[in-house]
Amino acid sequence: MDKLFSIKRTIMAQHKMKKKTTLPPGTKHKSMKKSKAKPVGAPKKGVSAILPPKKQTAVNNSKVTSEVSRLINRKNEEMIRTIADKQQGRKPKN
Repeated sequence: MDKLFSIKRTIMAQHKMKKKTTLPPGTKHKSMKKSKAKPVGAPKKGVSAILPPKKQTAVNNSKVTSEVSRLINRKNEEMIRTIADKQQGRKPKN
């Protein structure tokens, strides 16, 4: 009796069964349409794309400023390394 009860319990649903719906006759199925390509315009707000300037002088100025900042950063890193090496008691490389 115990075995029979457990079998019936697994077969019977304990909640309402979902009914599979079908389309009424005469209606068409939805088609998967391809999305249209969006036109490329101005960049959207919040996009961090760096747009290059159109004027050649501005291009040259940006190159010079980036080179100067690179040089300054390199010198600062060397200075910090030498100070840290002195504090740690390391010998400088020659």
